Amino acid sequence: MTIPVTVLGLAGAAVSAYVWYKQVTRGPVLCLGDGCARVIRSPYGRLLGIPNGALGVGYFAGAALIPQLAGTGTALWTVLLAASGVALVLYAYLTYLQAAVLRAWCVWCLSSAILTAGILAAALGARA
Repeated sequence: MTIPVTVLGLAGAAVSAYVWYKQVTRGPVLCLGDGCARVIRSPYGRLLGIPNGALGVGYFAGAALIPQLAGTGTALWTVLLAASGVALVLYAYLTYLQAAVLRAWCVWCLSSAILTAGILAAALGARA
């Protein structure tokens, strides 16, 4: 189950890198629909002044690396599980904001949430 964690982490890092780039630059945002730019560039696109995309790159890159650095049963897997749990709670809040406050949907953001859920599930499987 370590390969899926790495693959999902790399995919998430790529998505987050795109979001981060679009958060700090001008211009159109590639999107299915028209809500991505509105969501990504909203005041909710930063946590403690840090672009959410940058936080995502850090989380997903870490998730991709942990299987390469750790055998099963090490403390690094516990760190990944905890980080994934926190990320999933944050994504739930951000999804609520998309629906209830911004009334706009970002497929990049939703993809990141799904990738995080996949990492959590795969990491739980790797720990079993």
